[in-house]
Amino acid sequence: MSDKSVVVNLNEFERSRRAQVPAETLSMLHDSRDLLIEGVTRALTRRAEAMENSLLAMAERSPLLETRNNYYSAQSILNKQTNELLSACKEAYCQAFNNFTHNRENPASIGLLELSLLGDQDFEITLAVDRATSRLRFNCAEELVALDARVSHLLGRTDLSENDNPLGPRALCDALLKGFASMQLMEGARVVLLNQFDLVLTTELAQIYQSLNQYLVDHGVMPDLKIGMKSRTRNTDASTSAEPAQQGQSSNDMLKLFEQLAQGGIGQGSGGGQGSGGPGAGGINLLDSLGQLQMGGMMLPDGGHFELPMVDASTIQNVLRSLQQSPVMQSASPLDAVLVDAVAMLFDVVFEEAAIPDRLKAQIARLQIPVLKAAMLDRNFFSESNHPVRRMLDAIATLAVHLPDNAAGNARLEAISEVVGRVIEEFEKDVAVFSLAAEELEAMGVALEETLEETVDVSLQQDIAEIKQLERRGLAPVIVRDLIKRALKDQTIAEAVREFLRRDWSQVLAQDYINEGEHGAHFNSHVETMRELVWSTLPKADMDARLMLVRILPGLLKRLREGVAGINLPQKLSDHFFASLVILHANAVRPNAQPVPLPEISPEEIADLTAQAEAMESTADSASDSEPAAPEIEDESTQRARDLNKGDWVEFHYEDAPSSWLRLGWVSDSRNNYLFSDEDGMNSFSIGLFRLADKFRNGNAVMVERKSITESAFGKLVNLFRQKLSPA
Repeated sequence: MSDKSVVVNLNEFERSRRAQVPAETLSMLHDSRDLLIEGVTRALTRRAEAMENSLLAMAERSPLLETRNNYYSAQSILNKQTNELLSACKEAYCQAFNNFTHNRENPASIGLLELSLLGDQDFEITLAVDRATSRLRFNCAEELVALDARVSHLLGRTDLSENDNPLGPRALCDALLKGFASMQLMEGARVVLLNQFDLVLTTELAQIYQSLNQYLVDHGVMPDLKIGMKSRTRNTDASTSAEPAQQGQSSNDMLKLFEQLAQGGIGQGSGGGQGSGGPGAGGINLLDSLGQLQMGGMMLPDGGHFELPMVDASTIQNVLRSLQQSPVMQSASPLDAVLVDAVAMLFDVVFEEAAIPDRLKAQIARLQIPVLKAAMLDRNFFSESNHPVRRMLDAIATLAVHLPDNAAGNARLEAISEVVGRVIEEFEKDVAVFSLAAEELEAMGVALEETLEETVDVSLQQDIAEIKQLERRGLAPVIVRDLIKRALKDQTIAEAVREFLRRDWSQVLAQDYINEGEHGAHFNSHVETMRELVWSTLPKADMDARLMLVRILPGLLKRLREGVAGINLPQKLSDHFFASLVILHANAVRPNAQPVPLPEISPEEIADLTAQAEAMESTADSASDSEPAAPEIEDESTQRARDLNKGDWVEFHYEDAPSSWLRLGWVSDSRNNYLFSDEDGMNSFSIGLFRLADKFRNGNAVMVERKSITESAFGKLVNLFRQKLSPA
């Protein structure tokens, strides 16, 4: 796709939303990764000679020249380059694993946006991977059920399929192939080697997975695992999808309840009108009366005048209760009386809704007569959740979150008032008036949300950057420790270099990671500097390696000095390291001569200097410490905080200030930090997961439900009317 394309790859979008792995979890995942790949490497090394013999036997029996060549090629690689081959596979697996934990999985080979024809060799390789994966999964079925569940739990990913498990057979087989490819092997030889490795692992992998499961159990990851838990997700989805049908059924049941109530004589009216809204015994037509009351007042048959209490933009009063006691209802049919009672109760419920501010309830109160009139004209009002009248009421209630007590909030309230006034003035019998009003109010809500979203995205950038830095500070030790561990693994280097990397250069890498993240230019440059440093101190047996050292040495030393200049490294330790490095480089290019001893510095002196540096760092850190952390309690309140999404509203209550509605503008990748802003997106504050959960727990934070107020109200009405019908 071109850079200007507006088409979004949904797979990539979903990956970008996944949570960043917390430091403790990342450390366990790294250990699990090492347990798996080290176990696999040991098993393959142990069986390398047996695989060679097997390949030679198959080559001798093969009737096809091409197949024989593939067997011989694979056998030759195992005979001469086993260690190099397994190192390449191990590196490919570690890289793929790290890509996964940092949400950088490779896109699927064939996606919706990437369709192409497969060549014969590509198809054969894909088929070989599928077969190998299936065999390994079949032979390790019991172990993998537990491992899949534990990894899914660790990552917080209910959508993690068996082939997406970074510790699973699919990831392992893919990494083996990538390792083969990095060795520039022929494609036929790759397939042969994959099949041989698969045959070895078929008997070895189950035991490795058992040790992985035991490691995770020992670290408290689902120690009481019960098989079959994944099915709950499907059951939950099924029950959720059934809710709309149940709600629709309850709305239809309401009309039947009305009829039963009318037949039982439960209602305010006692007249015998033939139909809803028709003229009763007193000669009063209910619909005509409502039309007159909508405009102000009405004349009674006896010459009197009746009008409802005045409802203006500052009054919250259920005038339908007054209507029920008026002469208008004396001749209404029993069903009409029940319908009026139902709509009156609907407004009672709406006026009791704490999430709607009083000044917005006052606007809804002005609509009581038009809503009742519309309900009498169109009974679908009671059964259709998307009825125009109900849509308008819901749209008004939704705007509650956009009415701060300032000029902008007052202007929005005025716009709502104009729409309400237009409905009161224009509505006669066509409910399309409500439909137009609903569309206008819904569009207003969408526009306000979009404007707020844009404002928040801009205004919160600095806060987001600071929180991300704070989170990377927690992950940095794990990331850096793993990088250094891999750089030093299987390398015979001087203790001075080893100690420098672990004690000093780790600070440089951690500082870069905190400031820039894993993609930062300085971070990646300093990682590469670490690798060059390790290589530079190894013996150089040939002239090409010595010349390479001469070429890279000036730049390497420059980057090392620049790096240590940015940390609190005592000058004496710095001088000692670089003096040692001069000797190490001299020893590296004279492998046959007696190595020159390194300059000495006592362990006590190193410890003393290091302690001074650490003391200075801890003083700086304590100066920037924030308020003490909230207790890490796992309960419903914590889950409620975790379930929050960008755009949700929360009402915060304070002891010494008015309560406020705040919108969630950003959630960190690890879901440990939440950034809220006010109704206009101008003021913001951040709060940690457990502190937010504590506020939910003690009632200082309450979710602002964005549900349909009419749906909620009708649900309560059904229960109330059923209570009326039930025997005492």
